[in-house]
This record gives sequence, structure tokens and C-alpha cells, in this order.
Amino acid sequence: MMNKFRLSSNAFERESEEEKILPKKLFFISIEGNVTEKQYLQGLSKYREDLGIDALVNVEVLERRNSDTNSAPSHVIELLEEYLDLRKLDKDDMISEIPASLINQFGESVIKQYIEDASQIEEGKRSSINTQLTNFGYDLEYRKYLRKFGGDSDEFCILIDRDIQAHPETNMNNCIIHCKNNGYSCYVTNPCFEFWLLLHFSNVIEEYADKLGTIKDNKKVSNAHTYVSNELSKKAHHGKKIRDFETTYLPRIDDAITHAKAFPSDVDELVDNIGCNIWKLIEKMRAFDPTEFIE
Repeated sequence: MMNKFRLSSNAFERESEEEKILPKKLFFISIEGNVTEKQYLQGLSKYREDLGIDALVNVEVLERRNSDTNSAPSHVIELLEEYLDLRKLDKDDMISEIPASLINQFGESVIKQYIEDASQIEEGKRSSINTQLTNFGYDLEYRKYLRKFGGDSDEFCILIDRDIQAHPETNMNNCIIHCKNNGYSCYVTNPCFEFWLLLHFSNVIEEYADKLGTIKDNKKVSNAHTYVSNELSKKAHHGKKIRDFETTYLPRIDDAITHAKAFPSDVDELVDNIGCNIWKLIEKMRAFDPTEFIE
């Protein structure tokens, strides 16, 4: 059984979050993987000005615990909608998320004080609340960090793989329809995110012209790799973890966009066809007009 609360960020990341300048436009993105996709999108964030993206626009990857491996498309949407529910809360209404058993145990005034400034709570009591919230999967500090945002121009997105081995076509179509009905941007990579990364190094439609069926099937070729991830590893010289975004991917992003445009990119087409539309996110970020926010 999954915890009700999945939004969570580790302490190391939280240190850097405190230093962030709040942008005027954010793309909140819920993703499948906890490693490669996150590192790539964080690279876009870090080097956005080098990519011709204004500093006032950014991506915010929604975090979850490393142990949270729920990555089906519906789970990706679920994480995004948990954030959207958090965003709807009134300023002083975070106590409504706290389990009733905890409020009954410590009293509403203590819990409110804990939310406002936990350092003011007696150490033993604070430790007990910490432990119980952790057991509930509730990351108070990360949720408080996310509540700093709330711009009217923000966009809400999911990033999912087609992965015909794991994601039935019906599930993919249902998720796409759900995104359209709710105004979410849906970014799809078929067969997998590594295909988008491979496009940074290869004009795939030409180099792999006789292997496109193999790419689409993307079967396992070893314990560590599928066909596509193995081809990427040979060219990028890394596994799941991106070693150096600045030198490995940053200089090749425009090439990847050009190569991606040779494939289908409409989200409905990507259910059955090799391709991806992540390049549309980058172009949308580049198209941001900072003069819209001059007061």
C-alpha cells in the first residue's frame, strides 16, 4: 500500500533549494525515473541561460523518496496532482493535511506550532512528531518549500516513457486524455527517455535506419541495459547517472532537437511511434517573454 504522501526531497537537495531565486514562470514536472530524467532536467535548470532561456523561467522537478518506485504513468500523474492539491491549500491550512491521530495525540496548538517553527517545540515531543510524520511519508519542509510557488503562468507537466514492455496502450491513452482534460502538458518518449538522450549523439533516423524496429521493441540486452540504453551508454559513456551534463549534453541539445523533429512528436502519435516531444518543453522555455512580467 502506498503512502498518502509521496512528495519528498532529501536533505542535501534541500540545502540548494533554499538558495534558489523564485522565477516568474515555472514548469512543474512529475517524472517516472528517480535518476536519469531528474538529472537531465536539473541540468536544463542549472544551465538555462546558456541555452537561451531567461533566468525568470525554470523547471521544478517534483521529488519523491528514492524508495518510491511507483513509476507507471498513472502514478506520475498522481504525484503531480498531490502537488496541485498542496498548492490549493490556504496559507495557514497545512494542518488539514496532518493525520487526525497525530493532532489528537499532541493537540492542535502544538501541531500548528510545529508547522510554523518546529524548533520551538520541546525536543522529545518534536522528535516523536518527526518520527510519526516520517512514517506517514509526510515531508513538511519540502511541502513548505513547494508552497513558496504559485504564479498564474506556471505550467504542470508529466514526463513518461511509452515502454511497450510495461505500459499497456490503454493506460497510455487514458493518461494522455486525463492530461488534456486537466490542462497538463504531457511529454512522452517512445520507447524510453534514453531515446531522447541518444538523439544528442546521433541522427538516429539515418544511423539506425535498419534498426528502428529494434529501437521500438527496446528489449533487454543485459542485466543493466535495454537496446537503447546500451547504445546510449556506448556513445555517452555513462549508465543511469549522468556524469557531467555540462560537457556531455549541454553542447548537443540543439542537435537533439533537430534530430527529434525527424520523428513524430504529437503526443497521440507517440503512443505507437518512435519519437519524443521533450524538445517542445525546451522551445517553450526559450519562447518565454520576460517583458510580460515588467511591473
